Amino acid sequence: MVIKKILNNNVVTIIDETTGLEKVIMGRGIAFKKNIGENLDESKIEKVFSIENKNENVKFQKLINEIPLEYIKVSEKLISHAREVLDNKLDDHIYVALTDHLAFAIKRSISGIYIENHLLWEIQRIHKKEYEIGLWALKFIKDELNIEMKEDEAGFIALHLINATIGQNMANTMNITSIIQDILNIIKYYFTIEFVEEDISYDRLVTHLKYFAQRVMSKKHLSEEEVSFLKLVKENYKDAYNCTLKIKAYIEKNYDYMVSDGEIVYLSLHLQRVISALKN
Repeated sequence: MVIKKILNNNVVTIIDETTGLEKVIMGRGIAFKKNIGENLDESKIEKVFSIENKNENVKFQKLINEIPLEYIKVSEKLISHAREVLDNKLDDHIYVALTDHLAFAIKRSISGIYIENHLLWEIQRIHKKEYEIGLWALKFIKDELNIEMKEDEAGFIALHLINATIGQNMANTMNITSIIQDILNIIKYYFTIEFVEEDISYDRLVTHLKYFAQRVMSKKHLSEEEVSFLKLVKENYKDAYNCTLKIKAYIEKNYDYMVSDGEIVYLSLHLQRVISALKN
């Protein structure tokens, strides 16, 4: 491995001869008394970052010079754990966004400054996997750095993971979470019910609402293939259909998004499934 850039004493970049990708290599003292063009001491390699997006790669290289090595290691470990648990590819921006966020959050915690996460309750119930990863991160930070962080921070970490999964910015992700919770509240009050969060039908409903809320924020629509079922839904699932009309009115009033007949069909069917499960 030949050094392409020396970012600091602990970080260099190399060009992968197979892929042509510029990789960020990290290890304590890895660049000590080294020059560009010389071979790396591979025994000192601790972390390798393969960021395919060139813009994100450049941003990450700049960020590295501003953040302690220990914080970057924590971020990398968290991202690796998240990839395993979520079983999907996170957007490369996660390396910049989450590393920057964690560094700032750790510094705040050391100074005794805490920020309340006003969406924590919603995140705990709507984005369970991402929140569990956030809790894992808090324990890992405590074990590695002996820094205690509040549960609110697990929620913020979850939001960053959601961003990287669905390709939205933080503002949209927070709006998506709010939309889902508001719709769940509409359903609860309409049917005078409490959801059984462990029930598979509830999970399916929340999953559908996540995709629906993403479409609302991105102004995209379902195809209208299921419109032919609308009459059937209106006749056979009247309560679910009428509740969906309330959801439609809420979305159109607050988000400038026309809810299609196809959306009404799918949402009514999911509602009917949840209500049937609760009755049984």
